[in-house]
Amino acid sequence: MRFAGETAALATATCWAVGTLLFATASRRLGSVLLNRMRLSVAAVLLSGTLLVLRGSPWPAWTTPAQAGWLALSGLIGFVIGDSLLFRALTILGPGRTSVIQSLAPVFTALIAWPLLGERLSLKAILGIAMTVNGVTLVLLGRNHADEDHTEGSPAIGAVCAVAAALCQAGGYTISKFVMRQGLDPLSATVVRVLTGTGIIWLLALIYPASARPFSALRDKVALWTVLSGAVAGPYLGVTLSLVALQYTQAGVAAAIIAFYPVGTIVLGSIFQGEKLTLRMMGGALLAVAGVVVLFLR
Repeated sequence: MRFAGETAALATATCWAVGTLLFATASRRLGSVLLNRMRLSVAAVLLSGTLLVLRGSPWPAWTTPAQAGWLALSGLIGFVIGDSLLFRALTILGPGRTSVIQSLAPVFTALIAWPLLGERLSLKAILGIAMTVNGVTLVLLGRNHADEDHTEGSPAIGAVCAVAAALCQAGGYTISKFVMRQGLDPLSATVVRVLTGTGIIWLLALIYPASARPFSALRDKVALWTVLSGAVAGPYLGVTLSLVALQYTQAGVAAAIIAFYPVGTIVLGSIFQGEKLTLRMMGGALLAVAGVVVLFLR
């Protein structure tokens, strides 16, 4: 099929935008901690089932202990810490601004990979980083009708959580890339990351039960179906389609198309969740996304 990779990349961006909106809705009803635990659990089942169908095992037994250890660390940083911060930011700031701030993740990835993986930054890459940072700054400097303290923190705390989540995502991705350089396929690496992250987050729930919402929260059927739908759209379909995109087109092209998901999130958020759509936010989002595109197509 012609343009199969580009189509898959566009579908990935759509899935991630829809998933972000669904998780934003669920986070307001359940809280960020319970949402992350439920989402990871659903994603673990779906991804393990996919690996079972494709490779005959729900766990990639072909990974070495060292690879599994590094990927477990990646899952802790990216899924347990990073996503918990991300969902807190979603609860406070909403999906639009949070997704724009997440555009910093590729920037952080490039900066971390420079010394650790030896990936040098060209002048074009530096230009892309500058564009993304300025775009995110433009969005953060704007005011929003929902800018008021939330039960999970102030807008300033939400912004800090979103930036920290982007940094964690970059750290987890860099570690995963280091492991995949040793020959491990992306799906196997993702399964290890998600399963270990799920195990860690449930262990923390047992150790610190006071920090978790009781299981009675699961009686909220709207929130439950929102989490399930978001888990299918984002970490399952989104990840799967992104791998298809990487298979059928160049990595830079796929990443550049996928990078437009914050713009889709802002538009969908204004339509379905009443987020105020301002010229400053759209301009900042487009500048940040353009910076990511320049960074990936360098």
